[in-house]
Amino acid sequence: MDKLKEYYQKMAKYSDALLLLYWDMQTYMPPAAGEYRAEVISEIGGFVFRMSISDELGELLKNAEPVSEEDEANVRVGQKEYDKYKKVPSDLFEEEMRVSTICEQLWQKARKERDFEIVQPYFERVVELNKEMAKYLGYEKDPYDALLDRFEPGMKAEELDRIFTPLKEFTIKVLEEIESVGKVDDPFEREIHVESQEKFNRWLLTYLKYDSTKCRLDVSTHPFTNPIGMNDVRITTRYVPDDPKNSIFSTIHEFGHAQYALSIPEEFYGLPIGSSASYGFDESQSRFWENVLGRSLPFWKGIYKKFVETFPDMAKYPVEELWKGVNIVRRSYIRTEADEVTYALHIILRYELEHALINDELSVKDIPDAWDELFEKLFGLKITNISLGCLQDPHWYGGSFGYFPTYLLGNLYAAQIFDAMKKDVDFDTLVENGEFEKVRGWLTDKIYSKGRMYEPKELLKRVTNNDFDSKYFINYISEKYTNMYPIQL
Repeated sequence: MDKLKEYYQKMAKYSDALLLLYWDMQTYMPPAAGEYRAEVISEIGGFVFRMSISDELGELLKNAEPVSEEDEANVRVGQKEYDKYKKVPSDLFEEEMRVSTICEQLWQKARKERDFEIVQPYFERVVELNKEMAKYLGYEKDPYDALLDRFEPGMKAEELDRIFTPLKEFTIKVLEEIESVGKVDDPFEREIHVESQEKFNRWLLTYLKYDSTKCRLDVSTHPFTNPIGMNDVRITTRYVPDDPKNSIFSTIHEFGHAQYALSIPEEFYGLPIGSSASYGFDESQSRFWENVLGRSLPFWKGIYKKFVETFPDMAKYPVEELWKGVNIVRRSYIRTEADEVTYALHIILRYELEHALINDELSVKDIPDAWDELFEKLFGLKITNISLGCLQDPHWYGGSFGYFPTYLLGNLYAAQIFDAMKKDVDFDTLVENGEFEKVRGWLTDKIYSKGRMYEPKELLKRVTNNDFDSKYFINYISEKYTNMYPIQL
């Protein structure tokens, strides 16, 4: 068992170097270095992949003798990953990594120039490589399931359809009910200097009790979190002069990811169980901190004094108006700027399109038109330029098919977790007083300390004593917005 752990920990060090290269690519790397960086990432990524499917690792897993529940979980999770990826040729893995790295860099240029053709040839190759990957990974009915399982173990497209279809109908109903009340003034619709926004965000991280010795904040085109290694998590945000909410909630969102990564037991580091339970569970924590906590009235009561001190023009608004301002529900183009109600529609749109792509029901060249058509159907808005449409996110271009659904699953998990938390702690009082250590302590005990010992549905059952059910999210949204608006749901 000790030799198995040593092997995984050695492999993790190479993976950490890979993550650092990726983080640098997204933040500080000179643009001209992109193609060579893709080769470096592919080379090191291929080396790590070959370690992960080596005969040596297979023997270590076979001969390991667990002496604890954690050991048993390491062998179980490690064996599952080994068996899954052993079927994938190394050259396919390396090619997918190389092509998707170049494609993601071209996406930045295409987005800036609003020109899909810049990225289309590489994107077509990325899609083909993902289809080929699905064949090797294996599936029962739907090739998309093989890709989805890489991000959310045990989840199937069939189940997503059962969950997402009624959720789509509920979301549209809530949106229409809120719109019937009439336009709500948004106090955040103003231009605020980036320097002031940055100052407030850094204070906000300190207020949330983030550990600056283990985490740093930078700027990127698309906010993200990268756990580089032990005690090293990098988060990014972005600043928009006329949209201060953008950076505030991007920062809180990424803080949530960082909290999860930094709270997993150090003795799990580098091992199969040394990460979050799934991408959906990871997202549940970023969405919990961003929405459930960060958009709550108690939170805004707690930060109000510092907020109006940093932004004096906002002092004319009482805290209740600012709270309503950060919870305005409206049709919008950009996923990362969407309110927590309409966010579901943004994810469902992406899921339906990528599911069709992987199942050969949609071609890459038709993506822009298909996006615009489905977006107008869901939101009633016309796409005016492609950077507001299919070029707004990097995920597809980086080869992450099966990733988008985890964002919405994260919302659903977060609501169910919140329902359980409220039975144990006085959430409103703790949040208003800035006592986040007690909130984080509950989450650490129930979730973070478990790492990847359990698959998502099992962990959710252990945390909440209930099976996964979207009714908790529906109840959370209904209660929050019927209290905020004179509507019935």
